Amino acid sequence: MTTVHSAPVAAPGASVPALPPAHALARESTALRRRNRWATAALAVVGLLGGVVLGLALQEVWPVSGEPADIAWAVSVLAAVVGTYGVLVLLLLIARLPVLERAIGQDRLVIAHKQLAPWAMGLVAVHVVLVVVAYAGFAGTGVLAEFWSQLTTTPWILPATAGLVLMVTAAVSSWRRLRRRLRHETWWTVHLYTYLAIALAFAHQLTGPFLDGWARALWIALYVAVSGAILWFRVAVPLWRSWRHGLRVAAVVRETPNVVSVVLRGRDLHRLHVEPGQFLNWRFLTPGLVYESHPYSVSGLPRTDLLRITVKALGDSSAALANLRVGTRVLVEGPYGAVTPGLVRGPRAVLVAGGVGVAPVRALAEAFAGRVRTDVIYRASTPADLALADELRGLESFPGTRVHLLPGSRHDLPLDVEHLRSLVGDLSDADVFACGPESLNHRVAESARSLGVRPERIHWEEFDL
Repeated sequence: MTTVHSAPVAAPGASVPALPPAHALARESTALRRRNRWATAALAVVGLLGGVVLGLALQEVWPVSGEPADIAWAVSVLAAVVGTYGVLVLLLLIARLPVLERAIGQDRLVIAHKQLAPWAMGLVAVHVVLVVVAYAGFAGTGVLAEFWSQLTTTPWILPATAGLVLMVTAAVSSWRRLRRRLRHETWWTVHLYTYLAIALAFAHQLTGPFLDGWARALWIALYVAVSGAILWFRVAVPLWRSWRHGLRVAAVVRETPNVVSVVLRGRDLHRLHVEPGQFLNWRFLTPGLVYESHPYSVSGLPRTDLLRITVKALGDSSAALANLRVGTRVLVEGPYGAVTPGLVRGPRAVLVAGGVGVAPVRALAEAFAGRVRTDVIYRASTPADLALADELRGLESFPGTRVHLLPGSRHDLPLDVEHLRSLVGDLSDADVFACGPESLNHRVAESARSLGVRPERIHWEEFDL
């Protein structure tokens, strides 16, 4: 039986904002547009700095003679500069910069990180091969002999090579097929070593003959800026925020056979500025869970000193949440996520949840109820798997809010075009939000487009990263 938490989740009538609905949504949309402008400016700065770095590299290698060794050396320098700048961009994408996180979303940033990584790693590998070929041509020796000579005589080459091996290992571990075979803890540990790898490579870069003068100062400043952003936003801010709010487990409630809600108590939780639809990275300070953090969506927004997350047992860590003890301390990082109410551009919202995707949909539904016409569609395997169903039904007390609970298999309830039309009709005036397995999100998006929804008004986050 679904349990309703009266503390972190307000009664439906208490959810109506003080501002008129149109004004409230307009304010959220204005904030979103402002964040988009700042994110665009930040990305423009990254592109501008990349152009400057590339220009300095071209200036160093130009002119290039027709000798094969000279050509190999010039290309190796360009590959090194562009590849290592790409590595810096990779780090920036996962540095949790608020200016990017709030506008673009952590999921899109991680996807961009994954797509850029093979190119950056490939260019660094090209540099290694071509620089050995070039110096072998200059010295008139064999490639293998020159490679050994570089390893044993050139300062910082051996550590840089070790760093390259670590980076390649991290890249390979992210290959989709291999990633699914690895425990999350193993994958995460491998990726931690990339920071050591980049530090080793940086020491080698400072000894390079093509990095001097103000170009050297710029290169050092770029590394300092990116490293500082990572330490600040991924270490210092989460630690300070966790200390400030003093989060502890207040209750653990079984919602369905494999879903639990964890209610957390803290200080001034409204200052976390969590928006409906967002998630945070949670680290529970208890054996078995303290090693790493995991992203869980908020299903009940902060009210006074309580908030709530709802989690399905999909692995060892999520399953262990059912056994949390009251009083367990919690470290928190975030909030993250760009699928928030400010995305709504019209008079109607359709929210589709699958499984534990009901957590962010529950928060979004409460935000929309009484503001815009809202349809909530929730599919789960059986009636017993419909977590938070009673709370969703309670939102139907708001005019214009309808809840469609769909227990059954995906074959019987496909959410294809005809099925979605039978539930909610024409969608040309709606914003559609999907939250569930990747297959559900893509199916809903495809069906929504067929029912007249423009692509920019279809919203979901990719958690299968």
